[in-house]
Amino acid sequence: HPTRMREAPQTRFMTSPKGDSMATPLLTTYTQWQTFRNCRRACHWRYVRELVPRSGAPAQHLGTLVHDALQHWHQHRDLEAMLARIDQACAGRAADDDQRQRWHLARAMMQGYAQCYAEEAFRVVALETPFEMPIRNPATGRISRRFRLAGKVDGIVEEHGQYFLLEHKTASHLDGDYLERLWLDLQISLYSRALETIHGVPIAGVIYNVLCKAQL
Repeated sequence: HPTRMREAPQTRFMTSPKGDSMATPLLTTYTQWQTFRNCRRACHWRYVRELVPRSGAPAQHLGTLVHDALQHWHQHRDLEAMLARIDQACAGRAADDDQRQRWHLARAMMQGYAQCYAEEAFRVVALETPFEMPIRNPATGRISRRFRLAGKVDGIVEEHGQYFLLEHKTASHLDGDYLERLWLDLQISLYSRALETIHGVPIAGVIYNVLCKAQL
């Protein structure tokens, strides 16, 4: 059932024929830097060689489907239109077992969500908000001439006169390890800082909108 608790455009590295960085800073994303931090070779394959899997993991497909449905729900608050959007995204479910499973899960999760959160305590200010900002050296204050940071925030909401990020997530289950990882989520810190810097919006915190996958 849904549980309530109070990544970004694809880019590439570009170089000049001499191997030096171009004068225009290159757009990078949190996902790109996270990949670089975890495995530099994987980052090279993905963002320099532009090698990607032929198809993503099933969990990734479901997450994308539910994320899109949530954005539509918070924008229009129309359950039937939201379910029709899921139907359209899984138009080939009759001949595709994986797609049919995602369709069943997404519909069940979103129907439960709409019932549980028919009314929200917050007011939606903006959805799918993109941003772009310079990367600054915290020690010297200098701005990087090679890279800039870009991203997209799921939502910005207002509650009791304060602004919060709204972050959608799907999970197979919710436990202490999952919650502990949220406290260490560097992406949220970066996105909060970006919005405060670019738009002058003071971010008081983040509302994690976590939908657990139906088990049946």
